[in-house]
Amino acid sequence: MAAALDRRESIGIGLAVLGHIVLFGVLTVGFLSTPNPRKLEATPIEISLTDEVGLKSEAPVVNREAPAERLAEVPAPPTLDTPPPVERPEPEPVVRPDPAPPKAQPQPAPKPEPKKAEPKSSAAPPKSPPRPTTKQVRPTGRLSGIVDGLTDQPSKGKATTPQAATIGPAVRSSVFGLIRKQVQPHWRSPTGADVNLLVTNVEVRLNRDGSLAAEPRIVGQTGETESNRPQQQLHKERAISAIKQAAPFKGLPDEYYDAWKGFVLSFDRRL
Repeated sequence: MAAALDRRESIGIGLAVLGHIVLFGVLTVGFLSTPNPRKLEATPIEISLTDEVGLKSEAPVVNREAPAERLAEVPAPPTLDTPPPVERPEPEPVVRPDPAPPKAQPQPAPKPEPKKAEPKSSAAPPKSPPRPTTKQVRPTGRLSGIVDGLTDQPSKGKATTPQAATIGPAVRSSVFGLIRKQVQPHWRSPTGADVNLLVTNVEVRLNRDGSLAAEPRIVGQTGETESNRPQQQLHKERAISAIKQAAPFKGLPDEYYDAWKGFVLSFDRRL
């Protein structure tokens, strides 16, 4: 009995081993028959992005003929060939003479109505508001200064505003800042040793229209050293040339003419 079981077990084990060998062979053949995945190349697909999709009608067969007319659901009434109506001329209106207007009868003159007595108002008339009292100035009897500013010559000025006696610091800074702004494009400082120490003062006189009333004049120069001695005269000449090129000056306020008609402009390295 035991020998029969051993024989059956050995046969089963042998069949199982044989089946595994056959399965391994089939898998090996299938693996070898498949192409190498590294050599597989993807087929590119062409994709176009456009905004004209649906704007053109497409059909399998292109038909060049015009579409047939669509019939109405209810048939239209038959048309009769009737001649057009004949226009009849309108009769001319008969003009009748206007009847003579009746003569106007004279109307009697109206009687004057009696005047009615106006009722007297008991209310008193409104009082006018009191006038503001002015402070009376008592005469002093002094005649000093009464003829100051009087002259027998006509005035040549055309200004409608009074002239300013003095100019404030804010207005002065604005006016001379405007003058420097117009001179700066024409100012070229010489180059050399210690040239930045030189300061040239130029006297300028202007007319009301901003033009030069006199030749610019050097009134002083500071910062002279032995190193910048060759550039001192050139510094003066370029300062005068810058003022002549900038004139006539624009935008200067006429009411402050007494403040900018004569001034001294200092030229340094930066003006």
